[in-house]
Amino acid sequence: MKIAPRRVRWTVKDYFRMSEAGLLNDRRAELLNGDLLTMPAQATPHRASISRTSALLFNALGSTHWVVSQGTLVLSKHDAPDPDFHVFDAPIGTPDHLLPLPILVIEISDSTYRKDSGPKLRTYARAGIPDYWIFNLPQDRVEVYRQPEISTATPRRWRYGSVDFRNRGEQVIPLRLPQHSFAADSMLP
Repeated sequence: MKIAPRRVRWTVKDYFRMSEAGLLNDRRAELLNGDLLTMPAQATPHRASISRTSALLFNALGSTHWVVSQGTLVLSKHDAPDPDFHVFDAPIGTPDHLLPLPILVIEISDSTYRKDSGPKLRTYARAGIPDYWIFNLPQDRVEVYRQPEISTATPRRWRYGSVDFRNRGEQVIPLRLPQHSFAADSMLP
């Protein structure tokens, strides 16, 4: 009798226990759809974009919103990604059980574009994140994803109904914060 291997689908609780027990050996990891994924080291363009965007977001939104940089975002029992940024319409330090969904999630992609535009995009859409931006560093643009929806036409089902590309010289305006405008140049490395 041959026994077929079974997939282990980790929960957020399992993920935090593994981390606390030191099983991840200080490796950067995140949980997507129950799968534990390691994350590559960040190259200079990625770090530069994080630094530039941090200054912009904290200066513009830091007094009225909770801007989280590279923190774990628990979205479901099986999803705990570590986006580069997520913004809550809530004061800093709001207890997890009182936090609303983030109004904006940002991923900075160089070598991680396939993951950020595939499984992570579907995870954010499934969670109902209204505004998802990918800084596509190889293409030198900001991709803006809105209107999360389920599609019966695609096998992986969750996606965003609206996709817009912002290039250097153009502005990016957060969906839920239309009074703020950010130049793509000021966020890209």
